[in-house]
Amino acid sequence: MSMAELIRELAALPSERQDELAAYLLHLRLERNPAWRTEMTQRIDNHQPGQWVSLDDWKTELKAATENP
Repeated sequence: MSMAELIRELAALPSERQDELAAYLLHLRLERNPAWRTEMTQRIDNHQPGQWVSLDDWKTELKAATENP
């Protein structure tokens, strides 16, 4: 399947499926970034509530990371 065919097929998907695909592609992109993986591992393993990141702050960081890969 060519890229043009793939793009046409994806454009025809319902918006919910496109959102699922976008989330999966972001997952794949971030998975290839060793610095991001290291950072997330450290954050997940952090047991000090004062150093935890709020959901809103995380969303802001994620948006910045995806806009400037």
